[in-house]
Amino acid sequence: MCEIFDITFLTSILDCDQDRTVEDCINSIGFGKYQIRLLLLAGCDTLVDAMEVMLLAIIGPVLLCEWSLSPWQEAFMTTFVFIGIGIGALFWGWICDIYGRKLGVLSAAILTFYYGFLCSFSPSYFWIICTRALTGFSLSGSTQMVTILSEFLPTPIRARAVIFLSVFWSTGVTLEVLLAYAIMPHLGWRYLVAISTFPCIFFSFFFRYLPESPRYLINSRQYAKAVATLQNAARVNGKPILQGTIKQPTKMNYGRLRNLLMPPYRKTTLLLWTIWFCTGFTYYGIILIAPLVYSTDHCGNLSIKLLFLVQSKCDCKVLTTADYGQLLITTLAEFLGTFLSFALIERLGRKKLLALECLISAVLFFVLIVCNMTIQTKTIIMFINRAMLVGEYQVITLYTPEIYPTSSRASGLGFCSGFSRLSAMVTPFIAQIVFTKTKALALSIYGLVSLLSAACSIMLPIETKGRTMQVKLDFK
Repeated sequence: MCEIFDITFLTSILDCDQDRTVEDCINSIGFGKYQIRLLLLAGCDTLVDAMEVMLLAIIGPVLLCEWSLSPWQEAFMTTFVFIGIGIGALFWGWICDIYGRKLGVLSAAILTFYYGFLCSFSPSYFWIICTRALTGFSLSGSTQMVTILSEFLPTPIRARAVIFLSVFWSTGVTLEVLLAYAIMPHLGWRYLVAISTFPCIFFSFFFRYLPESPRYLINSRQYAKAVATLQNAARVNGKPILQGTIKQPTKMNYGRLRNLLMPPYRKTTLLLWTIWFCTGFTYYGIILIAPLVYSTDHCGNLSIKLLFLVQSKCDCKVLTTADYGQLLITTLAEFLGTFLSFALIERLGRKKLLALECLISAVLFFVLIVCNMTIQTKTIIMFINRAMLVGEYQVITLYTPEIYPTSSRASGLGFCSGFSRLSAMVTPFIAQIVFTKTKALALSIYGLVSLLSAACSIMLPIETKGRTMQVKLDFK
């Protein structure tokens, strides 16, 4: 059994498979204090991401009234944020594959704080679009924390640990609603935007505890650093440090799109891009419609003509205390989704669980079309649907880094995340324009997109349950 490698033998070429050797070392180190510390760091970064995303649903209706914006302007404001996030997802994935995960994540966190805080001083609609787009660009780098975390986790615990990371996402979304409840009525949206960036500072303070991925270090031929990282992990977890060898990796092209579209990966990549697009479209959609679902008319009318009705600016509605209460209830559903995914991920596997959650979500979108529902019934449906959608995100976020090899893992996750953000550029026009005119049409669109996601999930060729993380461009 191989555990930690002697630096004098690192360049030896043996008959053993290199990725299997690294996997054995990670499994030998096990899950302990080192991984828990890393999980907390990843959780803090995830919390920041969640707070900034939820912020969009909160400040949109406020600025609609305060600056007399049109619904189209409100939708464009959200869209430009996700344009920044989409471009950033591709950029940070490439950076993390070429220059390392650690550098990319730290740079993204610093820029997120800078542009997020700057946004609170925006004097006009133009400037808030610019600062929020730049915040989105920086924020998308936080996705790469999943790459770092997954590359340090032993195979038996990897699924549940990554799913548990979603607890921090749910906490961030809930915290943002509570902050809005406490700050908005008294201090206004500028203070909320500024205070929401503070967790970035907290994350930066503890950055020295964030390690570089040994898989990245080995494949970029930084053997001494890889050994030091693994030895430190073993020492923190109280594991013995044994000697061994590792196969010198063959030359690889890192972070290239064509790696993701090679014949063994092409079908999986195209299906993943579709699933990520659908998941982002429906998840961010339900976040944006949550404040509107209790007050929008035209619930049973599918007429396209309703889209062209002119909405008076006097119709704008600032969120009340009761609205924040309903918003908090549906937000708490994220914890239910995390619990269900945590409990079922190893029993059903990634593909089956993902398809099941997509299918249930589709049904609930269609049920929500029914008119004359009580507020309590709407809340229950929104609650369960939100749980299913966050579960989808958790499973697909786990599956993606598991399916790609080390040389393309960060860029693969980055491109997939980019498609999620691309759909998030479109969904504001459905959630904030179509939904306010004809609820039935908007919900039908979301239901059909969820069905498409379920079909693609079933068609995925590989189940990654119990599968070691790969280094080579094959599916053996």
